[in-house]
Amino acid sequence: MYSSSEEITEALEKFRAVRSSANRPVLEKIIPVIENTQPSNPSNGRTKHYQRLRIGSLEELLESEPLDIRRPSELLERWDDFKHIVDGTSVGSDEAERITRRNTFFSAVEAGLKEKSPENVRESITVPSELRLLAEQVDVIWVPKLSYQVDGAFFDLYDSSRVNSPEVGVDPPYGEEYTDYETCEEYETAIGFQIGDGQDLDCWVVFSRNKNDSNQPWEWRYATNRNECGIRVFDTIPDAFAEFASYGEPTKHGIDHWDIGDSVYNHLGPFTT
Repeated sequence: MYSSSEEITEALEKFRAVRSSANRPVLEKIIPVIENTQPSNPSNGRTKHYQRLRIGSLEELLESEPLDIRRPSELLERWDDFKHIVDGTSVGSDEAERITRRNTFFSAVEAGLKEKSPENVRESITVPSELRLLAEQVDVIWVPKLSYQVDGAFFDLYDSSRVNSPEVGVDPPYGEEYTDYETCEEYETAIGFQIGDGQDLDCWVVFSRNKNDSNQPWEWRYATNRNECGIRVFDTIPDAFAEFASYGEPTKHGIDHWDIGDSVYNHLGPFTT
């Protein structure tokens, strides 16, 4: 299946809006915990030092670069400046490195496809064009770790397991033994490769056709496997985004439904020990 660059851009913007909106209420509960946590043995005159530690705890929690804020709550006050940190995407700052990384990734994938594809599709198979379009716009699409149920990536060019090369560090798993499992009984699969994974999550691109229609052409589809929710197969990247954007959402926004023990207190060592 094929999506245009404009359709991928629109889907990506919607994905980012959903993820940042979903994570704001989480931060509204977590940030007061960080700001109100006091050191067990406070020292006079170290207020600025403790505030820097609080900001550092927030940076560590969000896995972000240093934040230009004076206190954690400023992140919410200047939400438009910082919401990209929790929008579920990452884009490298070095464009030359980004180009090298994606060229290396796609070259390795293309070589593997040509080598290991069945003969009936080998001559025509190539990396799906919309995946290349996606990689021009973003390097990683992930479920932020603030999320309660799922931790992983739909697409990740920075995963060292993806490309086995000096620049990137993927010998992707190809072959029917993987793709038959990933697409259940609905599709016949010729070959596929993994583009993302995580805790209880695997994401694949599969060259497939409907088993009930042998006249249907082979096309690329996108499969996500959440162990607790089963396998879903999508015709296009925007279709996959529409569901992936909501992964990890708890049923309630109460603070007890976020794993505060792991998500906050483990980042507050300077105060709680």
